[in-house]
Amino acid sequence: MKENNMYIVWAHPRSDSLTAQVVKEIKGEAQEKGMKVAALDLYRIGFNPALDVADEPDWDNPNKQYSPEVHRLFNEMADNDTIVMVFPVWWYGFPAMLKGYLDRVWNNGLAYGGKGFPAKRVHWVALVGGSEEGYVKYGWEKNMSDYLNSAGSYLGIAETRITYLYNTIGVEEDITDSKSHYEKLFEQARGVVAE
Repeated sequence: MKENNMYIVWAHPRSDSLTAQVVKEIKGEAQEKGMKVAALDLYRIGFNPALDVADEPDWDNPNKQYSPEVHRLFNEMADNDTIVMVFPVWWYGFPAMLKGYLDRVWNNGLAYGGKGFPAKRVHWVALVGGSEEGYVKYGWEKNMSDYLNSAGSYLGIAETRITYLYNTIGVEEDITDSKSHYEKLFEQARGVVAE
């Protein structure tokens, strides 16, 4: 990444989770490289992921005024070259908190069908509890990759990247040195900044 503005959106109910540590690693690496970084912690701001009538897309009105929270959160993405979305994979998909953020904030007339997506690239960082072998074998990696790449294309995002951090729970593979295992995951996370 050659540009200097990054916006990290993340979702996990615990502020001391592995997801939070991954965010910290990415943020620290970006700042070390002289980038301006802001982070949005959806749980700590009390974000409500439920889509209600005020934020329901109006396909006939791309100028619809959504709730002030939606407009504020969408505008926070402005002037950022890269949006990084960090999340645990639960039941082979997004946490409800992150899906609600996408439903409400990446909305018609804002992220698409109007202003257009504000960043050049989106990098997704998915923390998968199980092994890469199992996630790939049953088609879950392809399913999520197809979904995220298609969403990027639909939104007109110039570049969409996906990084999977596997075996984050540390139970599906023979891990003899957990400290080394998690340091490799952190190194992989920091690598997001270099891509």
